[in-house]
Amino acid sequence: MVMKKEQLTWENIRNLEEHHITYLLYKEGKSIETISAIRRMDKNEVEKQIIKAKIDLNSNIENDLLINVISMNKEERLKYINGMNDSDKEKLIKQIMRRYTKFKNTEDRMILIWLIGELKDIRLLPYLRMELKSNSVNRRRLVCSALGKLKAVEGKKWLEEALDDKNPQVRQYAVKALKDIGDENTIEKIKRLLNNYSEKEYVKRAAENTIEEIKKKLVR
Repeated sequence: MVMKKEQLTWENIRNLEEHHITYLLYKEGKSIETISAIRRMDKNEVEKQIIKAKIDLNSNIENDLLINVISMNKEERLKYINGMNDSDKEKLIKQIMRRYTKFKNTEDRMILIWLIGELKDIRLLPYLRMELKSNSVNRRRLVCSALGKLKAVEGKKWLEEALDDKNPQVRQYAVKALKDIGDENTIEKIKRLLNNYSEKEYVKRAAENTIEEIKKKLVR
């Protein structure tokens, strides 16, 4: 059954199919793991139902490039991005710019952040800056990774600020992302992590490696 967006409400639950109910939970911002527990089904089945619902809710799915890409699994998505022509790439970038904030679910946002890193277009930097303020550790972590892929000088200050993030994984990703755009000032900021006795060892290892990479770059 093709479901119109205005029909997808809890008030209309008697007329909804199983995948629509799953999608309603997803739309509310619940994670795949949470939905899996609520619906008492495997996570893979949850993901399949969400994709099915997205297709149902987009009658022009063949023309909706962004939804198509988001609905792919990671391997398919990477293959598609790497094979895109310039026209489709520009179309995808503009769709992200126009619709980014309409995606409320954390899982969708994580895919979008990943996409920005792969597309490497500086017009998308404002969305990464916004996500660095997210309450989601995974989103902040992925932003650091994406900034590392973009290698944009604008991201240097943001990554240096992320060195003080309360989560060690975010700090680790920020450190790694700075290896190509860091400078002498960056090295001094990273050294603070090394001098912090309570810092995680994996963060310190990343810090030592990045400092060495920056130093190599500076002497070239």
